[in-house]
Amino acid sequence: MAMTRKQAFLAAVKGQQPDIVPVAPLIHCRFAHTILGRSDWKAVFEVHQMLGSCHHRGPLGCGAVFSLPDGYSEETRELGRRADGAIASEWKTRTPTRTMIGETVSNFAPNDPMITTTTDYPIKTVEDWRALLEMRRLTLDGFTGRYTYDTVTEAVAFMGEDGMPSVALGPAYTALAARRGMQGFMLDLMDYPDLMNELFAVERQIMVKQIEAFVAAPTQVAWLDVCWATGSQLGPAMFEQWQLPDIVAAMEVVKPHPDKYLGLYTLGKIRDLMPMFADAGVHFVETFEPNEGDITLAEAKQLYGSRMCLMGNFDCVILARGTVDDARREAMRCLREGMDGGGYIMVTADEVPADAKFDNLKAMVEVVAEHGRY
Repeated sequence: MAMTRKQAFLAAVKGQQPDIVPVAPLIHCRFAHTILGRSDWKAVFEVHQMLGSCHHRGPLGCGAVFSLPDGYSEETRELGRRADGAIASEWKTRTPTRTMIGETVSNFAPNDPMITTTTDYPIKTVEDWRALLEMRRLTLDGFTGRYTYDTVTEAVAFMGEDGMPSVALGPAYTALAARRGMQGFMLDLMDYPDLMNELFAVERQIMVKQIEAFVAAPTQVAWLDVCWATGSQLGPAMFEQWQLPDIVAAMEVVKPHPDKYLGLYTLGKIRDLMPMFADAGVHFVETFEPNEGDITLAEAKQLYGSRMCLMGNFDCVILARGTVDDARREAMRCLREGMDGGGYIMVTADEVPADAKFDNLKAMVEVVAEHGRY
């Protein structure tokens, strides 16, 4: 009997050889909105069903429940629509002694209305960091002992054997960097290392509670999004100092549970980071992007294919700009470089763009059906 999509996906994640290479393009809100006019997780799954691919990495998450004392809050509110149609929103972090305000803008690209960018980050000064540190300590102290994963439970039942309802998890690095902006954050790591170490110590403990939520949830796969660190070209030494401890701490929570699998979502240059990933014991690494990356799928397979599942490397640019023949050639290349012996999932090298061509995605599935069987 043939494996289901979920069974094949899990077999590959475990480093085993399924009966066929799983195909799981990283469809998210943006492409789902293009196809169906909706951006919820069910829309993402429906697009996968239309393609015949396996759901992985849609907008699903789980979390821990914290409470804060009066006077502390994080909130967003819409500021209004601009003349060009863009929607500005305020991002406010409030403490009794300090209020930090940032701004995001959405709907600024008519052909990609779901994309959002941060135009002003709420953390701007050392005093802001100190106020945030106080707030995050109180957040950790306010852990209620409860976890939330109702949507994940619903998705597991809804998808059945047709998809993997994997969940997104954020490391301490990303939680802090997203409040400051990539360049400012990297400068602060060098200028204020003692203060940043204090922030990381607290934020990492909060992260661990989120990992515990995944362990409690009914799904089997999660991905830790470390692309803020890998995509910023942080370098091996700084990565080892600031981001690797998040990965190690997360794996320490997951490893005692044999039915739970945690991997890393990366972008950029990861050649010199792969030994750290392998030593940490992560179950998979994605995405091996061909444009900004510095290690090929073939090299990664040769060096690390026996230690982890590899996901990715299908060039997203081809989905949007190439022909069906281009997409078929790209899928064949990925099979040649990654499928031997199992432990490979054909994943796109980043999120499927909003303007991707449906027929190009369909070609991925068709090529694997023809040439990706073991």
